[in-house]
Amino acid sequence: PSFASLFLDLEAGEKIRTEAGCMVGMSPNLQIKTKAYGGLFKAIFRRLLGGESAFQNTYTAEGGPGRLICSPTMPGQIRHYPLTRDKALMMQGSSFLACDPSISMKTAYGGVKAMVSGEGLFLLKLKGEGDLFYNSYGEILEVDVDGEYVVDTGHIVAFEDTLKFKIGKVGGLKSTLLSGEGLVARFKGRGKLYIQTRTLGALLGWITPFLPAR
Repeated sequence: PSFASLFLDLEAGEKIRTEAGCMVGMSPNLQIKTKAYGGLFKAIFRRLLGGESAFQNTYTAEGGPGRLICSPTMPGQIRHYPLTRDKALMMQGSSFLACDPSISMKTAYGGVKAMVSGEGLFLLKLKGEGDLFYNSYGEILEVDVDGEYVVDTGHIVAFEDTLKFKIGKVGGLKSTLLSGEGLVARFKGRGKLYIQTRTLGALLGWITPFLPAR
C-alpha cells in the first residue's frame, strides 16, 4: 500500500523499539520509555549526519497483550527484514521504523561524495537477530545483486553489508550535466539491495517552481 501503517501485536512482556514520533495509536497497557539510543552524543551525531531521530521509543506490553500502530512520515511502503547474525543491513537513517530492542544500531561512514549528493554522509548499520521494519517514499523494489548494479543515490533505502559500493558520476561530464541524473552508487558483490521508486528531492524540485517568489 502507498500509505502504509505497521500493526505490531505484542505478547505480555514483549518489547519493540521504534522511531520517535511514529506512533498512531496503541493499547492502554503499553508502556513507553524514550531515550537517546547509544547515548545522547551518539544519538545527536546520528541525527545530524544520518537523518535519523536523536531519540527512540521502546514500548512494552504490561499485564497482557497489546497492539501498537506506527506510520512513517512519508507516504510509501513498509517492509519486514528478518535480521540474522551472519550479516548486517545498511540503511538510510530516514528509512528506519522499528526493530527488536536487541538489534544494535551504529552510524557508518558513507563517503564524502555521498554528502555532496545530498543523500547523507552517514548510513545506519543494524546488526543482531530479530525483526526489523523499514519504510520508503514510494514503493520498495528488491534487487538481487550478483556482480554489479548501479542506482541513483536518492533511491537507496537499504542493502546487505555483503555488498560494497562507490559513489560516482552517471557518465561523462556531458551526461552528468544533461541527463537529469545526479550521483550514482555502483554496487559490487552478492546480496540484496532495496530501492525506492520516488525521492523527496525530486518532489521538492517539482514543487519549487510553483511556490510564490519572496
